[in-house]
Amino acid sequence: MRFATVFGHYFIWHYGQAIRDLTRIYRNLIAFTFNFFSVTVLVNSYLAPWRRMGEDYPNKGVEIFDYFSVFLVNIIMRIVGIFMRTAVIVLGMLATLLVIVSYPLVLLIWIVLPFAVVIIFFIGFGLLFR
Repeated sequence: MRFATVFGHYFIWHYGQAIRDLTRIYRNLIAFTFNFFSVTVLVNSYLAPWRRMGEDYPNKGVEIFDYFSVFLVNIIMRIVGIFMRTAVIVLGMLATLLVIVSYPLVLLIWIVLPFAVVIIFFIGFGLLFR
């Protein structure tokens, strides 16, 4: 009789509290994935030079060619920054989307798992007497 009580409590926990906890954990996992790739920070600094690389403008009295070369290097570093940030943002969004899309599959596996254990037990038991 005690086994039936434990068995009943397990099903109440498995289909009640555990599913709520799984949903809460998945929300945290989505936030973690989004923050791991720093998508918000990368979007806010989208036009900044890559790794703050760049040249300082020369002092007054220098030729126009020096100003132009520094300007060109700074523009190139910003273009590199745009390409790198775009790649990381896209990768972060894909990873976040993968986590979001995997939730229904994980939830379905969680719901079916107790029945799968029973079915696998009977299949294994049947194989013993084959």
